[in-house]
Amino acid sequence: MLMVVGVPGNEVRALGVIPARYKSSRFPGKPLVEICGVPMLKRTYLQAVKSELLNDLIVATDDKRIFNYCVSENIPVAMTSGSCLTGTDRLAEAVLQDKYKNYEIYINIQGDEPVIDPSVITQIIDQYKIYTDQYIAYNLYKIIDDENEINSDTIIKVIVNEKDELMYMSRFPVPYSRTGIRAEHKQQVPVYGYTLEALELFSRHEKTVNEQCEDIELLRFVDLGYKIKMCETEAVSISVDVPSDVQKVEKILNS
Repeated sequence: MLMVVGVPGNEVRALGVIPARYKSSRFPGKPLVEICGVPMLKRTYLQAVKSELLNDLIVATDDKRIFNYCVSENIPVAMTSGSCLTGTDRLAEAVLQDKYKNYEIYINIQGDEPVIDPSVITQIIDQYKIYTDQYIAYNLYKIIDDENEINSDTIIKVIVNEKDELMYMSRFPVPYSRTGIRAEHKQQVPVYGYTLEALELFSRHEKTVNEQCEDIELLRFVDLGYKIKMCETEAVSISVDVPSDVQKVEKILNS
């Protein structure tokens, strides 16, 4: 079995969780779709497992096909219910079991990030080492200039304050510049770090209004008045949202 071992003397215990559901509305069966002959979920796992700061890494799923695949590949996996509305809900349901409560930070790694850079996991954990429980959650962003990406509703834009604390996220190209000043647009990188308190809080509350409108789960914390620490990254991230995205990833892998 492929195991994950943290670096010697690592003072922060971190659990990585890859939420994976089969019934994606835009791309059914997405976690098991093959990219250059390897299922996407396995590619994501093999990238994330390279992080030396994760003590353990598991997949969380509600689907027997994904569960059985993980077992066949010796990938640690936890079964969840089918009622989870978001990936964070699925992560929370998995880790709130007693055997997963002995970690200080939980890293939500999207299952549709087959070329995820392990350095983003390091960035999240390093930020937690600095601020610990001053923030309930941690996330990353990168600067974007491509107009197509800025205007795409599949790419989430981030608004932060002067302390790099999250103020808002939107699928709309915010901030809007009425004065003619060139706005700097920030794209969310979908790797999240949560404290146990954050997951307990998230699981107790239903979707908030802004979360429902934008379909962005981190807005639940913002709506409830909690602070999220953001950090800029230069890591490249490509999400597989629709079938055509598979070709983009294959092109990168082949090059």
